[in-house]
Amino acid sequence: MNILIYGLPTSGKSTFASKLVDKVGTGVIRHVNADKVREAFGDWEFTPQARQRQALRMSAIGKLNEADGFNTIVDFVCPFNVYREMPQWDMTIWVNTIEESPYEDTNKAFEEPKKEPTYTITDWEQVDDIVEEVAYKLLNQEEE
Repeated sequence: MNILIYGLPTSGKSTFASKLVDKVGTGVIRHVNADKVREAFGDWEFTPQARQRQALRMSAIGKLNEADGFNTIVDFVCPFNVYREMPQWDMTIWVNTIEESPYEDTNKAFEEPKKEPTYTITDWEQVDDIVEEVAYKLLNQEEE
């Protein structure tokens, strides 16, 4: 299963991903963080082309993990609907906890979702319940 967690910078994407990994364990899911991927590629550009490049990298990592039999959770801004709607995402989680990020260019680029995400987090009081639901789905996916 490939899970995309997206939202504005500082909204809590990595925090949610870490809670989920802590719940199910690293033997069940791999966590891919956008900043670590950018660091590995030495790519800190944020032009539309660079954002596209990053989205394709993140989805490719998810596909590679899936080919090796691993679940993957990727967390990154993913500001454009076209990349959120790629077919490899089995689940999407929009962390919509802030009105704007510290980065004006990202605020301007970020598109409201056209397609309803699997989950939308608007309040941190929801997080533990959503982590429980997603963990259950991950741990019981062979039964579904």
